[in-house]
Amino acid sequence: MMWAIGAAALLTMTGQVATAPQDQRSEQKRLSDAALYGVMIYAFDKAAWVSTDSLLEVMPRDQLGGLGGYVIEPIDRETLRATYYRGNAASAQAFFVADVRGGKVVRHEILPQPVPLTPTQMILARARDIARDEAAAKGYRPCTAAPFNTVVLPSVDNGPVTVYLLSAQVANTHYMIGGNYRIAIAPSGRIVNTRTFNTSCMNLALPDRSKNERVTGLVVNHLLDPVPTEIHVFASYSVLAPIFVLTPDKRVWQVRGRDITLFKQP
Repeated sequence: MMWAIGAAALLTMTGQVATAPQDQRSEQKRLSDAALYGVMIYAFDKAAWVSTDSLLEVMPRDQLGGLGGYVIEPIDRETLRATYYRGNAASAQAFFVADVRGGKVVRHEILPQPVPLTPTQMILARARDIARDEAAAKGYRPCTAAPFNTVVLPSVDNGPVTVYLLSAQVANTHYMIGGNYRIAIAPSGRIVNTRTFNTSCMNLALPDRSKNERVTGLVVNHLLDPVPTEIHVFASYSVLAPIFVLTPDKRVWQVRGRDITLFKQP
C-alpha cells in the first residue's frame, strides 16, 4: 500500500542524513535520503503520539510532574520502543515504556521502580536538550502557537544524532508547512550542522473528510533545494495525500508517501 510504513525501510539505517553545509550529494542520493528519512520521521513521530496516549491512559496528568521527556529507539526490525523519563538527561530516571509496532502500541508498562537511562538513551535525551537550546539561540520558531514537535533519530555507526524540530499541527482543517529545522549532534554533544527547511509559513487548506471531500494533492513552492526533502515526505504521510513540490528550476515533483517522482519538466 502507498501509505504503509515498512519496518525494514524504517530500521535499516545505512547512512547519515546529516550532511555538510555544502551538500555534494547526487540528485538520486538526495531523493533516496528524503524518502528514507521522511518515513522515519513519520514513524518516530507516530510512535511518540500513540505512546503518549498510552501513558495518559494509565497515569493521570497530575502524576506526571517532573516529566523530562521520552526517547524512541528501534528494538528489532518491527518495533520502536518509547521510554519516558523524569529529570534532565544527566540524571533521568525512566518510569514508563511502550512498544509500538505498525503505528500501534502492542505493550506498555509502568516500571516497578524508576531506572537510569542507558548510555544510548542518555545520548538521545541530551541531543533533544541541546537541540532545544540551539534552536533558541538561533531564533528558530515554529509556524504555529504550539511548541515544536521534536523527533530524535538515533545515531548510526557512531555518527550524529539527528534532531528534527517540526511545527506542530493545531487544526484538522489546515496543514502548516513551514517552521521546520534539523540539527545534527555528535554523540559527544558537539553540533555538527543545522539547517532550515522553509523560508516562510505556508498554511494549506485540507479537504473536509467528514463531507467526503477529496483533493488531488497539495501544492507548495520550495526554494532551498533542487529536489523535495524529507519534510515533504513526512507531510505527505501526515495528510495522506500527494504533495506537489515546485523547485527553483521550475520542475514539479510529486511526493506520494515515500515515492518521489518528477511530475512536470519546465
